[in-house]
Amino acid sequence: MKVVFESHDTGAPIPVQEYLKNKKLAKYFNREAAAAVICATKLIRESSVGAETPFYYETGRMEFEDLGLDRITDASLDEQGNFSQRLFIEKGTKAVMPLTQFKALYNMPLSLVSIEHGLIGDNAVIYASARGLLIQALHAPVEKKILLGCGKVHRDGRVESAFTLANKEEIVNSPFLGSDGEGIEMFRSWYIGEARK
Repeated sequence: MKVVFESHDTGAPIPVQEYLKNKKLAKYFNREAAAAVICATKLIRESSVGAETPFYYETGRMEFEDLGLDRITDASLDEQGNFSQRLFIEKGTKAVMPLTQFKALYNMPLSLVSIEHGLIGDNAVIYASARGLLIQALHAPVEKKILLGCGKVHRDGRVESAFTLANKEEIVNSPFLGSDGEGIEMFRSWYIGEARK
């Protein structure tokens, strides 16, 4: 099983435009989505991935990414510091640009990889669970290779992303089916194991 694994340091540019057919799409990417598209593209260029290939993506617990969402909260508080639905509607939702709100969605890496590579098969986003990602893959409606990916934005701003093509036989006995860890830990283990071969 080939694993593509990448890490991008805090504040370092992630050159996603080099991997996009439509360079204008780059404005919709947060750092996790940019890293995901780069990893997926590197893997897909070396492999045969049909449009109907199932694609499952796990996004790790977001420890850091300044999307300005705290401005929504601040604008939604009344004079006593209590959340106000009225202020949320009148001021909170306007405190951050719609494009920034769009970038904060958990499904953005999966959606942007799918758009870039024309993937229309079964798909799902799993939050912070290697086990959940593997269980989803084991329930894929096909008996062929499945595209699996994950990403994580760490507290220090470092971004990691990884992708592989796997079949059910390669993951059915994975020790990560019994793990409470995140997908990036599993992919790092697979990547290190592959490098030792």
